[in-house]
Amino acid sequence: MIKEIRLKQFRNHSSLHLKIHKKRIFIFGNNGLGKTSILEAIYFASLTKSHRTSDDKALIQKNAPYAKVDITTDAHHYQVVISDTGTKAFIDKVQVLKMSDYINGYRVIMFAPEDLDLIKGQPSNRRQFLDIEMSQIHKPYMLNLSKYKQILKQRNALMKNLGVNDDLTFFKIITDQLSIVADEIILKRQTFIQKLNQAFKTRFKTFNEVDEVGVKYEPNVALNNLKQVLYDKKDKDILTQTTNYGPHRDELSFEFNQQEAKTYASQGQQRLMVIALKLALLDIYDSKEIETIILLDDVLSELDSDKQQKLLNHLPEQYQTFISGVEPIEIQDIEQIHLTKES
Repeated sequence: MIKEIRLKQFRNHSSLHLKIHKKRIFIFGNNGLGKTSILEAIYFASLTKSHRTSDDKALIQKNAPYAKVDITTDAHHYQVVISDTGTKAFIDKVQVLKMSDYINGYRVIMFAPEDLDLIKGQPSNRRQFLDIEMSQIHKPYMLNLSKYKQILKQRNALMKNLGVNDDLTFFKIITDQLSIVADEIILKRQTFIQKLNQAFKTRFKTFNEVDEVGVKYEPNVALNNLKQVLYDKKDKDILTQTTNYGPHRDELSFEFNQQEAKTYASQGQQRLMVIALKLALLDIYDSKEIETIILLDDVLSELDSDKQQKLLNHLPEQYQTFISGVEPIEIQDIEQIHLTKES
């Protein structure tokens, strides 16, 4: 578990040092004091990416030359340093040059208010969720995804200089390569969502025994069909100078009582769905060797007292959990950290 957190010039924290003693930690205080930034730092030190922005430099405090996050667990010391030259990662003070070798030293599951976009937002939000969570569970998936994106970028670049009557020899080679990697991704996504859907249904029942939920994977092109589709639609791809079909266009759909959740589920129901979805990830991890940290940012707002208590009572005790909120809460065996302007 995490024992110590140090932030330097990260978001609005010029300098912050927290020593952690328990498995459940509640960070509370007025808005604007950086509660979310602490959870974001824990997330960033695991995945070397933020859940709030794709621009690492946005994490550096204004007018500061760099930002630094140090996380000390029972087993290791993790450090990430962000500057104008990029992001560097260290384990036990030794720099890790390949980020794929760094991430998942410890695993994170995070709920944040913006995660409601998983249900009501754009398909890209759902694909990002799929890719991040699957990469944490299955490293070969992360490597395949990276390979797919690289080939896709090459194919799109090729089409910017290609006409329908040009020699298509290299185009065919790169299309074949893309199809092979795509089918591996589609197959892994199918398996993952099947497992996640069952766990999701079960987790949701702990909050709501009446309503039914579900998540479905909707591939843009069915397994083993992409190669033929890309050949059949090559004129469209060349004309638009982009690859219009493949896993980068896949979708997830959420159902509430067999209806479209974003239309038929209330805001509170959607919030419970996303919380249940995130906790369901715990039930499908294939390795217990990696320490898992749960991060719940502003999770209790918009939930009535009964739902709040059910959530707190059903948090798995074996995982360290960080929760943020405005007011202190009454729950046994929890470490409460009060953030103030002087913190």
